[in-house]
Amino acid sequence: MPPELNLVLVISVIGFLAVAAFAASRSGKWRSFAFQFACVLIFSLILHRLFDFPLAKTEVTAKGGETNPLIVTVALYLCMVAGMLFQFLYAHFLQKKAARKSWDWGNFLAPVFASPIVFIPLQSALQGAGVDLNAQFEPRVMLFLVAFQNGFFWKDFFDRQRREADKDHD
Repeated sequence: MPPELNLVLVISVIGFLAVAAFAASRSGKWRSFAFQFACVLIFSLILHRLFDFPLAKTEVTAKGGETNPLIVTVALYLCMVAGMLFQFLYAHFLQKKAARKSWDWGNFLAPVFASPIVFIPLQSALQGAGVDLNAQFEPRVMLFLVAFQNGFFWKDFFDRQRREADKDHD
């Protein structure tokens, strides 16, 4: 990972955890902070395994020579699911606070159940692209961003389909 990107990511992670800790101390919602901290820790461990985060070197090669395809597949899947979950959060927080519906864990987690439908074609397309994950940093990052984007927009597609089905039943 390029040192500049590594520095930005380290600052972002520290800043996020500081803001989350401050919010938890003011609200007393330490369970929420523990969940956020665990998510950041898991994300950081995945980045460490794939990109040596936060100990990135200036040389841009994968850690340990070859990247394990299983780890890359799991990381791509997690990026896609994160895209689905973040789309829900985006739509939720896009509403004015007074107009927001109450939190619904079912709607938040529903995309995970549809994720294999989205992931299998995504993985097939990415495997067919012939990107050497050991050669450069940029192609690896692009794969993870495409997985995230795919999850984000498929969640929106599923939501639109559900809304249209609800209109037909009314």
